[in-house]
Amino acid sequence: MTLAVEPATNPELDFPGRRRFARRVSVMFLLLGLILSTIAVQVYRAVGDFVDAARWVNHSLGVRQEITLTLGSLHSAEASQRAYFISGNVQRLGDYTATAPQIAAHAAKLAELVADDPEQLGAAKELAALLETRIESIQESLALYERGGIEAVRAAIPVGRTRAEDSSIDNIGQRMLRHEDRLQAIRESRITHQALLTRALTVGASILSVLILGVALYLVLREQRHRTASMREARLANRKLLQSLADAQRMGHSLRELANLGEMLQACRDVKEAATGLRISLPRLLPGSSGSVHLINASQTLAQTVAHWGETDDESSDIVSLDDCWALRRGHAYPLSGTTPAFVCRHLLASKAAHPARDHLCVPMIAQGEMLGVISVTSGQEIHGTERSNIIAACEAISMALANLRLQETLRFQSLRDPLTGLFNRRYLEASFEREIQRAERRGIPLSVLMLDIDHFKRFNDSFGHEAGDALLASFGALLGRILRKEDISCRYGGEEFTVVMPEVDTALARIRAEEICAAVRAMDVSYRNLSLGKVTISIGVASYGEHGLTPDELLRNADNALYLAKKGGRDQVVIAEVLRPAPGVSGVDAAARDETGK
Repeated sequence: MTLAVEPATNPELDFPGRRRFARRVSVMFLLLGLILSTIAVQVYRAVGDFVDAARWVNHSLGVRQEITLTLGSLHSAEASQRAYFISGNVQRLGDYTATAPQIAAHAAKLAELVADDPEQLGAAKELAALLETRIESIQESLALYERGGIEAVRAAIPVGRTRAEDSSIDNIGQRMLRHEDRLQAIRESRITHQALLTRALTVGASILSVLILGVALYLVLREQRHRTASMREARLANRKLLQSLADAQRMGHSLRELANLGEMLQACRDVKEAATGLRISLPRLLPGSSGSVHLINASQTLAQTVAHWGETDDESSDIVSLDDCWALRRGHAYPLSGTTPAFVCRHLLASKAAHPARDHLCVPMIAQGEMLGVISVTSGQEIHGTERSNIIAACEAISMALANLRLQETLRFQSLRDPLTGLFNRRYLEASFEREIQRAERRGIPLSVLMLDIDHFKRFNDSFGHEAGDALLASFGALLGRILRKEDISCRYGGEEFTVVMPEVDTALARIRAEEICAAVRAMDVSYRNLSLGKVTISIGVASYGEHGLTPDELLRNADNALYLAKKGGRDQVVIAEVLRPAPGVSGVDAAARDETGK
């Protein structure tokens, strides 16, 4: 679609003041940028000073802490010494011995912290020397105490000497603390000055920036008034263009959903899986609509709902007669495009689709010349144009996919089922038996296998013909299908021999089930061309997982050996397998075949 938009012809768009407006706004924003840059630089410097001040505050706190710890360690050592002298308790001497090394350590760390300050470093060295002298004095008093007791100490070391040493040490510590206080005051004064300067610059720059922004806003508003007329025309043109783009996007969305629907349907394995996907895909392809997909049954008499979306209606039926839908009657979409339908399909009359405010469309699904079903769609809006095309295109894709799925199901049935008996064939047994063995091992559940053989089957063929033998096999297969559980796997192993795999069945229960099968076979009355074939019996061998083997081959071989014993023991009976080892080259099947041929 070509959209023609006439150019706007507003004479005010070319007035000479536009250049002056651009220059003025540019100068204002340049000035505003310079102001903001100045503020940013000042704030950056102030933040740097604040960070540096915080670092020095932490440094001062560390120096103070080390001074306090040094003096505290000395006082603690002296207290331990005096307590030892007074009480004579050796534990107090141990406290002194543990505290004394800490004095030198704290003094060394203090000297390291004040290494950048010559005055403090000198005081720290002087303090370290006095501490060393004081420690030597304490050591001397301890030695005197050991030799002559407290009297010897008092006689050799006067009290005045000790007090003088302590006083000197405390004076140096207090002097260092006062020095740190002076340094902290200087730094705080510097930070206060920096904060006042930053505050003044920020306030002044903010006021100036507001004035500049006010002038710029006035200019912008004035320019905006000049452009209002041209913008009205531009909005009108844009509205038309957006409408065209929206239509194109909806079409693109529909094409993508159709492609996704086709890919999804091609990847489905059966009709049930496809129906599940349709319930998800069709609402995306046909938003705002409701509908259902009906498939015609095998007898071509009814159409059954396999998928629906949108509003559900409990009054509508899931079964539709072929005569109830005009699309199925006429073989094409109903109603025709651009027409008002004179009739409404009967399968919609009992539902909300019959409401006059809702439009509807039924499209038959036809593939390879065969009528598969119908898609019924209802909507609160008129179904025409793109919506109608999407429904028809979706119907074509669904028709082809369902036809392919039905063909695949037919081929799959033929590849896995025995056509005469309707039971699974030997190929399916080989694939599924291994899976059931693994499941039994993983879950720790029992599993049994039955080998069945129709007694004297050769006699039926010789007496009544091979067609009668086929009728007997078909009847026996139907019997197994009726009396076995759905989870049991019944297969035609070959000729008149059958195999049944029973998951979750142990040996005792397998024997009971086998006896029931024998009884059901005895009660069979098979006729061919109105002629009864007489009494039919079977022999069954039973083997269980774990007791008679761990692999499919072992279980089948031991069940076959048990079948051979059942036939050898008179037939029409059930025999539980034993772990047998037949002679090399001779299997239970071969032995049973020779026995049957001999009779």
